[in-house]
Amino acid sequence: MFSRSRFRKYFSLSLSKFLQMRLNSFLFRWLPFAVSRYYLATLGELYYLLHWREKRLIRQTVAHVFRPKLAPEDLEEKIRDTFTGIFDHYHEKLFTAYSHFKRLLKFLQHKIRLAGEEQLQEALAAGKGVILVTGHYGAVEFLPGALAVNGYPAAMICRFQTNRLRDSLTWRARAVGLELIDADDGNIILAAMKALKAGRILITECDEFDEWRLDPHRQSYFLGCQMPGDRSLDILRKRSGAPVITALVERHGCQSYTLNLTPVMNGADPASASEECLQVLEAAIEAHPEQWYQWKKFGKMIKSRLEVENDRQESGYLAPEVGISVADQA
Repeated sequence: MFSRSRFRKYFSLSLSKFLQMRLNSFLFRWLPFAVSRYYLATLGELYYLLHWREKRLIRQTVAHVFRPKLAPEDLEEKIRDTFTGIFDHYHEKLFTAYSHFKRLLKFLQHKIRLAGEEQLQEALAAGKGVILVTGHYGAVEFLPGALAVNGYPAAMICRFQTNRLRDSLTWRARAVGLELIDADDGNIILAAMKALKAGRILITECDEFDEWRLDPHRQSYFLGCQMPGDRSLDILRKRSGAPVITALVERHGCQSYTLNLTPVMNGADPASASEECLQVLEAAIEAHPEQWYQWKKFGKMIKSRLEVENDRQESGYLAPEVGISVADQA
């Protein structure tokens, strides 16, 4: 019998841990892709039914960024699509970790097209490794595997929500020559430098806002908000001398993806590396906001602005807002 205490335990988890419950790791080995996608979306809808404040924050954040640019009906459609994109991300994560391994390899080989591959090969030929910068966008979970099955020596900095996920992905990564760097295990910069020195493609994400090494002398602008600058990518690039390429895996309907590779920092000041990568990500989000799933974290960072905007709407004051965002890491 499903007790009340166990019910509270499951639904007090984060969305990530809730969707990675043990039963799903078993089901994903056998369920067809379309069936498992629908199943996980249903679980996600149930989660947000109970975590309505979290859902409201995401809605408000998307609306804050896109209300001036979209008609009300188009904005509502984008918000609905954003939640579908969030569920797709977790579906892709579980599919990568738990689906039948041979089936996964075949999927990665045939469903993902690489655009700009020649630029990646040219960067690798320099012999200093490559810093491949992605974000929480599109089918990012397929990125390291797609590179590995195409023969590229890749390493990725990641954080695991469950030990079961860590064990499964570590085994699968080793089977295809992919190196996983656990962000919770030791010195990340040292491990990253070692991977680059070995000529690997180091995959890192530029929109892990709560992991940024803040630069007191610089500010960044992202999705219309002023934010503290990040030094992480700049430190890595200066120490390694490795070229920087952005990599975003865009979804095209069901089971069709393009890995877009775009070089940045063509002889420019290395202090602007993080800003250039954020600009590439921002352009992708502007075109397809439903493919980004950091809306909750971003919403927490601009929480003060969302509250002011909400108050103004309720009071009927619709004048444009002027000011800067204040990070809220609570």
